[in-house]
Amino acid sequence: MHVRELRTGEEPILFELFRNTIRSVNIRDYAESQVVAWAPDDLDPSVWAEKMRSIRPFVVEVEGNIVGYSDLQSDGLIDHFFVHHEWQRRGIGRVLMSEIERRAFSGRIGQLETHASITARPFFETFDFVVVREQELEMRGERLKNYVMRRNIQRA
Repeated sequence: MHVRELRTGEEPILFELFRNTIRSVNIRDYAESQVVAWAPDDLDPSVWAEKMRSIRPFVVEVEGNIVGYSDLQSDGLIDHFFVHHEWQRRGIGRVLMSEIERRAFSGRIGQLETHASITARPFFETFDFVVVREQELEMRGERLKNYVMRRNIQRA
């Protein structure tokens, strides 16, 4: 496994990973209409590419294939955190979280925050994130529940 920055031109790979993970994994906790609203087929590729440029994600690569990605914003927000649906429960999430922790320490970020899906909440809880509040978001006419979760970063 290798962690690296996203390269220009790889944005469509992340979209497919994002879309397929939501449609294959998050479908356990959300209705089909909700996952389709969350990860639509017709999302404008230029809008997606701009989003990826703005959050500056890093990826986990295995044998030349991107199997997960995340980001860490300067305020401690983890905006995206996705592991390929075929690579779930194989340590990719742990690698991503280790990279987030490394970046948080080096960037002097004292608190991490994410808006975790119902599906992702247990994963984040294993890394000492706590639910601050439950919320509902509207996406393309659908209401989706998620959780604002935070974790304080301890410095040695």
